[in-house]
Amino acid sequence: MSRRLEGRVALVTGGGRGIGRAIVEAYAREGAAVGILDLKAEVAEPAAEAVRAAGGKAIALVGNVAKRDEVFAAADKLEAAFGPTTILVNNAMWNRYGPLEDQDETMIGRMIDVGFKGVIWGYQAVLPQMRRAGGGAIVNIASPSAVIAMKHGIMYSAIKAAVAASSRSAAAEFGPDNIRVNAIAPGSTRTDGANMVVTEDGWERRRAKVPLGRLGEPQDIANAAVFLASDEASWISGDMLFVDGAMTFAFS
Repeated sequence: MSRRLEGRVALVTGGGRGIGRAIVEAYAREGAAVGILDLKAEVAEPAAEAVRAAGGKAIALVGNVAKRDEVFAAADKLEAAFGPTTILVNNAMWNRYGPLEDQDETMIGRMIDVGFKGVIWGYQAVLPQMRRAGGGAIVNIASPSAVIAMKHGIMYSAIKAAVAASSRSAAAEFGPDNIRVNAIAPGSTRTDGANMVVTEDGWERRRAKVPLGRLGEPQDIANAAVFLASDEASWISGDMLFVDGAMTFAFS
């Protein structure tokens, strides 16, 4: 059976855990060589080791997506290892929910630096490589909060709306270079990180809002990320795919 991403090289930010790691593992199973960019080696390296143990190709890349030079350095290191990047997944995010008046300049600045500037640095870092390779695919992880209201999530919603808007504009700007750009809006998805802040009662309240009757799993988001990076989506660009069991539109 052919693998849908055979011969591709993917850079996944925040790829060491949660949704990012599920995407890393799915891409590797589909034949891509993967660069796992995360803030800490103790997070990125085990993810890379797991891919290699399963017979895939992966490299751990330590860096802060909020810092442009570190994103560029990671992209260069990935190219040196496996060749030009042809897939980028902008997944990394740092977020704190709460009343807006409780969020100071440092907190808001960090959310913007990681959640939005990191996306822009990702674009800039991989564009030359994708052009040399003859094209590529970019998948941004946005959120349903880009289009619906979220109490105590003003900054998160604003950042994810900016990510979604950048996806549309980037699709128009990069399209002539055969580079597709799409976003995924994951619904309530159980990850280890989310389990640390959401109680079982909280998960049940979220599940009750989902028309399909279940919460998301990281693999659900990874499946969509594989599709959008593959040739099966070769005429899809500038879109945002809601992977949420119809929660967003039932809510709205």
